[in-house]
Amino acid sequence: MNKNIGQKIVLEMLKGYGEKFSIQFPTLENLFAVQPTPEEVTALEMPIPGLGRYRKNTAFLKNVTSAKATGLARFHIIKEYLFAFSKLMAKYSGPHRKMIPGLSDEDIEFIRNNIGVTVQEVHLVDVMEIFSEHDTAAAGDLMMLEIASLKKHLASYIGAVCFATTSEDIMGNAFGLTANELVFHHFIPKILDFCDFLIDDFVKVHSPQDKILLIPEFTHEQTAEWTTPNQKITVRLNAILDLMADMQYAHVPDGSFHPFAGKFGGPIGDLKCHKAAYPDIDWKKFAREFVEGLGLHYHAFTDQCVPYTTEAQHFRTIINILTQIIKLADDFVKMVRCPAQIFVKVKGEGHKGSSIMPNKSNLWQIEGAIAMLMETCAMLNFLAETLQKYPDAGNMMRSYLFRNIGAYFMPSFIALGRIKREMSQCRPNPVKIQAFFEEYPGMFGSLIQVVLKRGGIAGDAYRLVQKIAFNADSTYANAEQFKTGLEQVMKELRLAEPLCDELRAFFSPSNSRLIELIGDGQDTSLASMSARIQLFRQKAQQIKGLPKFAA
Repeated sequence: MNKNIGQKIVLEMLKGYGEKFSIQFPTLENLFAVQPTPEEVTALEMPIPGLGRYRKNTAFLKNVTSAKATGLARFHIIKEYLFAFSKLMAKYSGPHRKMIPGLSDEDIEFIRNNIGVTVQEVHLVDVMEIFSEHDTAAAGDLMMLEIASLKKHLASYIGAVCFATTSEDIMGNAFGLTANELVFHHFIPKILDFCDFLIDDFVKVHSPQDKILLIPEFTHEQTAEWTTPNQKITVRLNAILDLMADMQYAHVPDGSFHPFAGKFGGPIGDLKCHKAAYPDIDWKKFAREFVEGLGLHYHAFTDQCVPYTTEAQHFRTIINILTQIIKLADDFVKMVRCPAQIFVKVKGEGHKGSSIMPNKSNLWQIEGAIAMLMETCAMLNFLAETLQKYPDAGNMMRSYLFRNIGAYFMPSFIALGRIKREMSQCRPNPVKIQAFFEEYPGMFGSLIQVVLKRGGIAGDAYRLVQKIAFNADSTYANAEQFKTGLEQVMKELRLAEPLCDELRAFFSPSNSRLIELIGDGQDTSLASMSARIQLFRQKAQQIKGLPKFAA
């Protein structure tokens, strides 16, 4: 008897996981035989969930913010400076000895494609750093050694590598390209993907132009007015896109995105070492052309590093963008959770809404995502503030902060996918929506009030509607009570029948007049936003990021 009960419990437990589970695991033996792959074991051993549990959302960062990507970006900057400096020297006709007579096209092509392009070389820098205690100095030295070994005719000129530069002339530009790649090639596109989702897969699906959905809106956490999902979404969308516009050059006619900053100026930014060696060269012109040629913003005045004003402004704008998404997500959770349930999460086969409470489901994907976005906001605020606080002309804290930039953005990449995924699982609940309109008809009180005022009544329209909206015991009047009160007011005011009909019509959520008040031009507004999204995509693609071998 007890054995049969136990077997029945096991069978019902397995059945509860759904048909797909039963097909994949027809017996307990099949389930118990599952073994993790080496990749899955590695993921389980990761010290932070962003690299383990959520690795599918963050795996791309290995090509953007990893030590390998940073090391290759550093090699890229060292080589590009060597090429630019060699071209400058080739044209130089002054009295001083040339550090390098110039590089042939063949030499440039060889160095670009064969030196500083492998992970093995990045590792060699780590090995040399053990002895030099300076990674960028080691990287420059390694490149000199490689050029001297592989291009022996250039051995006498390897002093031109990193000539007169400080490490920040190299790493500042490498980090600038890393930030360009991370923000404009990955983060901004993800935000724009989210915006497209809200328009195409949410608003147009649940509240299309030909069947706009009316829902209650809340102020002070209680029903106050009526609105549509379209209105709630487009307010946030417009705010996000307006904020994104703040990341553009204000003084450039086409409004291209403002890239992150780069730097070239020697030990403390004043180019004195370059000028001491070659006082007859316009180093400021060279510096600007070099930095801007990399695809970075040039600061004419720097310390050892850039002042990080561009970075701080971008990061704080990103915080504001994410704050808009946090608000949208939080408001959506409130619409779905009990007792509102204006939208409901469709129960998936086999899903459990709680470990102990079978009577509910949770929006835990979005709940977790909100915390992730808040985490990114907090870290970016810390980054924006701390980067600008480097002491004196600079120290090493900026290097650590920028090397860790992937960790600051990582939660946001996880969060955006979670919000989209769970919003996609939710549907409007017409029964509950209608119940709100029946229970709280005062949502139409502001409309009734202004129409009464327009009608020129001899009385205080606000007080008349307020009297209708509340019962004697101060509870809110329901639809039947509100309509009775309104009929009494209209009778006492001796309103013309057309005006009475206009007021009565507000009580029908399907009334075309209500749709006109808020839905007119919806397709035009959404189309305009979609066009802005596409334009921002194009502008983001135009920003130079990491070279191909690093990204």
